[in-house]
Amino acid sequence: MSQPILTHTYYSDFFAAKGYDFLKQIADQFTVPKNLVIFSVMHCYEGSLPYINVLAEVADKLVFIPKSATALCNQDITNTIRQLPHCHVIGKDCNCGKEQLKDPETAEHLIRSHLDSDSQFLILDHGGYFSHAIEHICETFPDQCLGITELTANGLYKYLNRQLDRPLVTVSHLSIKAPADYEASECIVHYSDQILREEFGLKLNNYEFLKIGVIGAGNLGQGVIKHLKGKAISQILVADMDPRRLTHFPRNGVQVGSIERMVTECNMIFCCTGNGALPSELLDNLSDSLFIATVTSADDELKLPQLIASGTLTEVGGNRLVREYRTRNGQSLYLLAGGESANTPFKTGMGDPTLYLFEAAHMLAGLQIATRSQPFKPGIQALCEDDEKHIAEKWLRHFYRYH
Repeated sequence: MSQPILTHTYYSDFFAAKGYDFLKQIADQFTVPKNLVIFSVMHCYEGSLPYINVLAEVADKLVFIPKSATALCNQDITNTIRQLPHCHVIGKDCNCGKEQLKDPETAEHLIRSHLDSDSQFLILDHGGYFSHAIEHICETFPDQCLGITELTANGLYKYLNRQLDRPLVTVSHLSIKAPADYEASECIVHYSDQILREEFGLKLNNYEFLKIGVIGAGNLGQGVIKHLKGKAISQILVADMDPRRLTHFPRNGVQVGSIERMVTECNMIFCCTGNGALPSELLDNLSDSLFIATVTSADDELKLPQLIASGTLTEVGGNRLVREYRTRNGQSLYLLAGGESANTPFKTGMGDPTLYLFEAAHMLAGLQIATRSQPFKPGIQALCEDDEKHIAEKWLRHFYRYH
């Protein structure tokens, strides 16, 4: 077997090698069927190279579908990934991005072009890329489609009303995903501050100029608030559609309120919902310029294509760190990182091994489907609690000498 390729520009791969060894331990528990093809949607980060290597070793063919935001910012990494044996990278010239894959015929063509007559395949989805076409895929490939796994909550949401005759295993709400969410929150706050400094001469903790709000009080929203407070930002307003999530904030000195109030009082908003944080009617009534940072993508977090199509926003210009839009009443709306997660334009890794927890869960769910080692039924279900504990214990033993 050829040596794994674990770095692109990092000086050393010692940390990546430890992550690779952990993921390999998980994968080696399974004997997958011959001629298995894995279609994997994932971010194009250097920190994901250990995971991509293991998937490419497990499958007869790995079809890597990079998420568009990080693929555009990290195009050179795709050249490194192409060097992996058994790995085929879907390039931008293939017209198989998120919008294109909503078309069932496009999704069918992509899958069919990578299958042999005796191939079976898994879809390891991230963000619901295949959700619009999944019913057609299952019907078209009844003997070859083994099932689907979904990594994120907003991706799972897109599958909810689909009639699935294959198992879809979600890892989006596992407790072992929480540490990575908090780590991602730290990255988002750090890089939002960096973008503000580089592009506007501002910094997050300048209260005279920036009034900060956070929409969404889940793991990512709570992580953002924690790291904002770590920058000595005490005046924070948080909003959530579910008032139960807001009840513990006042005792910790965080203000709570409605999204409507936030838009009138705050000019720097972190959107942490994954699904349409800001209604268009609120943007129509902005009274001042607004800075926005998101934790996912502008398409999911803000429904940006719809806002542009409806005339709610008009693009003015920008660069790789910020895009400016104009509202109907002439106010500027600045999307940090173009509306993608704020760490997207930068060479970024998680900085600790929490990344490997949810990658291990995502891979384990897929391998269980492929080997039929768990009695999964058609439709949506979660990875079981015992499997989650198994991953956590292996991770603690591997990285932290847990015994």
